[in-house]
This record gives sequence, C-alpha cells and structure tokens, in this order.
Amino acid sequence: MKKRSVFDVLVWVAYSFYILLGANRFLMSFASGGHFNYQAFVLMVVFAVQAWYRHRLTNLILGVLTMFLSFFMLMDVLSSYDLLGKNANFDGLAKSLVGMCVFSVIMSGILMFSYLKLSFRDQE
Repeated sequence: MKKRSVFDVLVWVAYSFYILLGANRFLMSFASGGHFNYQAFVLMVVFAVQAWYRHRLTNLILGVLTMFLSFFMLMDVLSSYDLLGKNANFDGLAKSLVGMCVFSVIMSGILMFSYLKLSFRDQE
C-alpha cells in the first residue's frame, strides 16, 4: 500500500469540499422549490469525475476557475453586506459567508498548486 502525503489528503479535502458544496446547493434548491439546479449538478459531477481520475492539468484548470469564482463571490458578499465600509456589521450570516468564500479560495489554491506538486512527484 502506497503511503499518502499530507498534500494528497489536502487535494482530497478540496475535492470533497466542492462536491459537498454542489450537493448542498442542489439539495437546497430541490427542497425549496423542486427545481433541478444544473450548475450545482455539474459542479458535483465534474469534481466527482476529477476525484476519480485525478488529472493534473484538469486540477490546474479547475483551480483557476474556482479561484476566479471564489474571489467574485467574496467581493459580492463584501459589497452586498457593505462590509468594506466604516459601518461594517459582521453578523453570523456575513461571517459564515465570508469564511466559506475564504475557505473556497484556499481549496482552489490547493488545486492549482497540486498541478506543480503532483507533476514533480512523477519525475522523481
């Protein structure tokens, strides 16, 4: 049995985060209005397939895409709750949304860095 490094575990955590994020959005939209959320379903399927095959270049592409979307979501949350102004009010919902956005940025960074880390491991 091959020993897994800490970085391999972090990549699996990133895959799991995005699969669970898609599942959460999919189930919430289905439970609230009976709608089939295609974006959440595609997110789940793409990351489930990527977790199965673990293609290095796809990790880089997904990392860049999720980094862009995570920054966009973070800026949207900060502007919609007026958290950048002097009268910023960090309630529980704002803290959890900002925390989820920051965690998503970290997970996308792990996916982007895995392209370099996993490609150098193959050369050893």
